[in-house]
Amino acid sequence: MHQSAWQGELTKTGVVIALGLASGWTVEQPLYGLLAGVSIALVISLRTMGALYKWSYRQGAAPQDSGLIGYSVDKLIRREKNLKGKLAQQAKQLRRYNQGIESLHDGVVVIDKEGYITNFNAAASRLLALRKEDTGQHIKNLIRTPRFIKYFDKGDYSDSLQFDTYNITQLSVQVQITQFGIDQKVMLIRDVTERKRVETMRQNFIADVSHELRTPLTVITGYLEMFSDMELPNSLSKAMGQMNSQGQRMKSLVNDLIELSKLESANTERAGERLNLQNLGHSVVDQLQEYGESQILFQCDKEFTIDGFNDEMSSVLSNLITNAVKYGNGSDVQFRIEENDNGIRVSVSDQGIGIPPEHITRLTERFYRVDDSRESTVGGSGLGLAIVKHALEHHDTWLEVESEIGKGSTFSFVIPQERVIH
Repeated sequence: MHQSAWQGELTKTGVVIALGLASGWTVEQPLYGLLAGVSIALVISLRTMGALYKWSYRQGAAPQDSGLIGYSVDKLIRREKNLKGKLAQQAKQLRRYNQGIESLHDGVVVIDKEGYITNFNAAASRLLALRKEDTGQHIKNLIRTPRFIKYFDKGDYSDSLQFDTYNITQLSVQVQITQFGIDQKVMLIRDVTERKRVETMRQNFIADVSHELRTPLTVITGYLEMFSDMELPNSLSKAMGQMNSQGQRMKSLVNDLIELSKLESANTERAGERLNLQNLGHSVVDQLQEYGESQILFQCDKEFTIDGFNDEMSSVLSNLITNAVKYGNGSDVQFRIEENDNGIRVSVSDQGIGIPPEHITRLTERFYRVDDSRESTVGGSGLGLAIVKHALEHHDTWLEVESEIGKGSTFSFVIPQERVIH
């Protein structure tokens, strides 16, 4: 086809020039005839190209030509037809994708690499009170919750974020951001209001039951302690001792349940207080120095002041040191507070039996036991590390565990620089 187009172009031009030359011969002016033929061929080509130019701007019909221009026009028409077909197919697929996104109960917001909204579905409009004119706005201008802004700026979206929105009605939403392509992100928004309501009911129920149990347990353990001071037969004295031990264990469990419930229901947006970690560390060590046979070695070279919560951090340190004493097989407990590149690292180490690797990820679950038989001898409610987990979340950090069987364990966390007061 390409070769025939060239042949047609050359034939057309050759015929015009030949006619001009022949006309020149008839009047004995072959040179003028040749020039006339070439000029006419050039004018014809220019007219055809002018028609092509107009057609390219949709200002006229496609030029009819048997040469190269005609061949090119034919190719362009066929390509345009194929392109229109592909665009129509892609538009159909895009409509189907948009219909699928619109049918989702979860909100979907597409944002560019800078954080500006490019698209969102109806569910996102309902959950975040977005309007059509919000397209092109920065996502932080529309979601002003401090926790979300911090989450978005951090750039680590491996975990989801849950927070409350206060639009027409109060909703609890869970947000997860995923990288999409090179320069876009997709933000998924899920309504978890009902789940949070059920969770709040559960927390309130546990708190109420724990409070109600505290009074009768206090009375029972009080009488048991009174009986333990009396002269009783050996069999009865042993039974009283066991009842008193179990009563104290139940009392400890109730107290831990109440503390855990308070941590779970605490407002994460509440303001913290200036907290001196060195002074708090000495206070906790003084309280626990006589707890067991292990010696607690506290190392903190300077005063560290953070924005935190005194009672919660005290509970964290107490639980970690208590566990190290209980499971350290009498070894010394190393308690360190030191500065590193990411903030302030707090660690508690023992040289005890260690923890099998398969149990480490589940240590902060409620009532989780690595060894039930050992727990029965060392005691404990099984809630200590769950309390630690929630308290550390309020300080924007998490618990890290390193352990080797037969060589001991190290529990640590890093308070981020944002909470350090210089």
